[in-house]
Amino acid sequence: GETWVALLHRPGPGAPDGNALFEDPRFAEHAAFLTRMRDAGYLVAAGPLTDVPGEGMTILRLPGAGQLDRATELATKEDTSVAGGFFTVTVRPWQVMLQGPTLGG
Repeated sequence: GETWVALLHRPGPGAPDGNALFEDPRFAEHAAFLTRMRDAGYLVAAGPLTDVPGEGMTILRLPGAGQLDRATELATKEDTSVAGGFFTVTVRPWQVMLQGPTLGG
């Protein structure tokens, strides 16, 4: 089995307003976390939610069932932008019932 999670990111108490978020050096910590998740083979997709400035979503797929605690630890501790209050994250378990073909290989 696999464990899928949706990570919903919002500006934290330490975040600047508006587009300054993406210019802030602490955003690089978030990008580095996403790169580590990609390199580990967990990252499915990540990016900003374009209807609300500063919010974003990341989809992770971890090998093995019952990995929600591990995913939560990754999202809240391994992402130092979250641990430091730059972002807040809501970790949502996702039961994927249907997948389409992988695009672009």
